[in-house]
Amino acid sequence: MSMPQTDETARVRAALAVIPAEDYGTWVDMAFALKHGLGDAGFEIWDEWSRTAGNYDERAARTTWRSVKESGGKTLASLFWLARQNGFDLRRGHYPDRLATGFVPAPDVLERRAQEAARQQARHAAAAREAQEIWQWARPIGPEHPYLVRKRLEPVPALRELEAPELRALLGYAPASEERPLSGRVLVVPVWIDCAISTLELIDEAGNKSSLAGGVKKGGYWMAGRAPVAGGQTTPILIGEGMATMLSAHRATGWVALAALSSGNLPPVAESVREQFPDADIVVLGELGPGEAKARQAADASRARVVLPVFAVDAQIDDKAPTDFNDMAVLSGSAHVGKHLCEIVGRDFMPVVERARLPAGMANGRSNGRESDEPMEDMMGNVKEKLVNAGDDTPRRHTSKRSAPKPTIPSETPEPVTASAEAQPAGDRSTAVPAGDTPAAEPRRFAPTRPPVGEPLFAVGDVPDEVRALAEHRFGSPLRMGTPRENGGPYRGEVFNTERYLIQEVATRSVVFHPKTQMEFVSERLRWMDENARLNGSELQVGYEGDRPRVYPWDRARDLLDRTVGSLKKSARELNFSPNLEGMLDQLQARSWVRIREARTAALEQSKDRSASHDPPRPDR
Repeated sequence: MSMPQTDETARVRAALAVIPAEDYGTWVDMAFALKHGLGDAGFEIWDEWSRTAGNYDERAARTTWRSVKESGGKTLASLFWLARQNGFDLRRGHYPDRLATGFVPAPDVLERRAQEAARQQARHAAAAREAQEIWQWARPIGPEHPYLVRKRLEPVPALRELEAPELRALLGYAPASEERPLSGRVLVVPVWIDCAISTLELIDEAGNKSSLAGGVKKGGYWMAGRAPVAGGQTTPILIGEGMATMLSAHRATGWVALAALSSGNLPPVAESVREQFPDADIVVLGELGPGEAKARQAADASRARVVLPVFAVDAQIDDKAPTDFNDMAVLSGSAHVGKHLCEIVGRDFMPVVERARLPAGMANGRSNGRESDEPMEDMMGNVKEKLVNAGDDTPRRHTSKRSAPKPTIPSETPEPVTASAEAQPAGDRSTAVPAGDTPAAEPRRFAPTRPPVGEPLFAVGDVPDEVRALAEHRFGSPLRMGTPRENGGPYRGEVFNTERYLIQEVATRSVVFHPKTQMEFVSERLRWMDENARLNGSELQVGYEGDRPRVYPWDRARDLLDRTVGSLKKSARELNFSPNLEGMLDQLQARSWVRIREARTAALEQSKDRSASHDPPRPDR
């Protein structure tokens, strides 16, 4: 479509200036008209006009513009007709630019916008805090994550995982992709902006993706490899869309790789990297299809080059045409990807170690020294082992491998892109180490975020006698009593609430006394239950950050069901059973959970009926 002459564009701007932008129907119609008459070049004019409305929202404007088509039934003639209804004169030969001055927002509109901007900033800050807390709570990825297995990738410290029920409990809602809740083991992908986590991308076993509500992703990235170095970067910086794509590219070359996590985010990420590293060799990895245009736009904006994957004519993956470098690595091998990139970039190709160095005890299908068919227990170890006070020197026999001491899995956070990192020696290819491969001679590349479990925070003797008596009265006698440890937990089980302590039965006739001085409840509902003495009998999960306890909801039945089904799925994969079996297990799990909830609802109704004629229940004492 040929572009209109400059005077026609000026006439469009002048005509828009007399049309109010407040009405939603008119606003959308003008988008169709400008898209038909000016193509994508009309967005800036339409967006400038849209900003004169008091209810303007930039994200809604961009989404609406992408959704409208040139064949939407509205043309520039529709725009001029509406302008005439508002007093516009089409017979003039010169049209001054009145769009910028014709509809200056009123003071009350500007005030509302400022208030909305402040609320938006507060939402972004809250989402960033939530993202950081979830990242710290998440675990290193266990072996054989279904999504990574399908993508032929190994776990790296820059990724972590949580079970979907845990994620629901932490967030207070179920993250979903196209209204389908995430399920199974969910990968936690941190998004970095200005050396801090701004939000998280969440990927479940089937590849469904979601992110935190209110989080900022624009300009943010996920990184694989060593952080680039200002003034000393000797290897190219790769920028692309998906996490799997960039991890594959990093594995193939050893070069640092940044994932923008969407095609629309490629240009701002590329421009930001170019601003920080003006002399770096930046390579944008495009994807075949709609994402290619954004990749070229990002390359143009950052003075970078574009590289596209290559496939055989009849190549297919999962019955679809391959599009990205992860598909290329799966079909042709990582070495082929490395050679392809090095040939285009003009570098000598040197093979990179294919397998990531996993955290201690997790390589070769093992986890923490256990055989691969044993379920992976929580990284904090067996709760009963932690109940013994420092003064308890009674020897205990270890009757099985499960009761043996377990090494702590290191939990590491990748360094964000920074201009102050230590420079790599020029031309030294040995420094290009894949994510997770840290040579013994080098300092730690990642900073630990979950310290090891420390000593008990206090002795059982420090707990008042009356509180210990309450524990024995509630949970029976004799009773084994213990206290929490620094950075300990999570402790799970039924609780009995007192004014100064939360008493938790973590095993049969075994309790832990949690001090409530600095206790933090992660949800408003739990906080309300504590303030209104309604916690007695609840099943909770308590974890410690240093000496500060944090209380989370926990469901024993759901946890047992998830662990059982997860173990069955793992056994099915090891025995090469049909993949359909996993789907059947998911259906059985969903049906079992529905039946459990129905039974609970029925029991609650019966309880209400029985107590209807009695006095209302009194608060906990």
